[in-house]
Amino acid sequence: MKTSERIHSIVMLLTILSAIQIPSSAQDPVITPHGIPAGMSVPGYVILSNGDTLQGKIKWAMKYVENNPVEIKFTSENGASKSFNANEIKGFGNQFLIPSDDDSQASLSVMENYVSMPSFKKGVPVFMNRLIDGRIIVYQNRSAVVSSTMVTKSKITGINGITFTFSVAEGLYIGPALVRDVRIVRAESHSSSYFVIKEGAPMIKVEKDNYDSLFRTLFGDCAGLDQELAKNPDLAEFKNFYILAEIYNKICN
Repeated sequence: MKTSERIHSIVMLLTILSAIQIPSSAQDPVITPHGIPAGMSVPGYVILSNGDTLQGKIKWAMKYVENNPVEIKFTSENGASKSFNANEIKGFGNQFLIPSDDDSQASLSVMENYVSMPSFKKGVPVFMNRLIDGRIIVYQNRSAVVSSTMVTKSKITGINGITFTFSVAEGLYIGPALVRDVRIVRAESHSSSYFVIKEGAPMIKVEKDNYDSLFRTLFGDCAGLDQELAKNPDLAEFKNFYILAEIYNKICN
């Protein structure tokens, strides 16, 4: 790792750690902000190169390329441990505790999924955090997280669409099903940029400055989405990109 990358990783880690809420007693739950390194073993899984999935516990090795992890230590349910690099397995997932809306209780988050793939700039195998899967796949840019979800509150109060609703009190519903708990939307949507792949095309970096120019490429092939945008023009703003991508994948298959 180059000196500049090492310094950047240290700064990112210190910034994230400064936002972690320290438990008041040993019995209090450890609330971990979204996407930070698994410094201790947490529940998770690995997907081997042959497609087999193994359940156990995951711990990051704190080795990074472009701020993405490149190695993990996996401990199986029988206690056997093994380290895996990003070029050895298809991916892994880990699970953390996340805060409730009033930050007084915590519950297990949905599994965070990390996929082995070439990094955006160097093409080196890394594990990238896949936030959304579908026709549009959204990956977290770990260098672009705006702030911890524990101190940032969503500015979106609610959106009532034709086939979906979003509420800061309830989350994102598309059709009759809950697609994302509001805490997950809040955690995954506070970013200044994302890495995106649409239907197998080359990965692109989506951010506020290029969002308007990419909008029709990403979302312009779905009449159902056009109806949603006509009813809620604010849905087209970059701050709502995460929600719009979820809606697109559900109603534009």
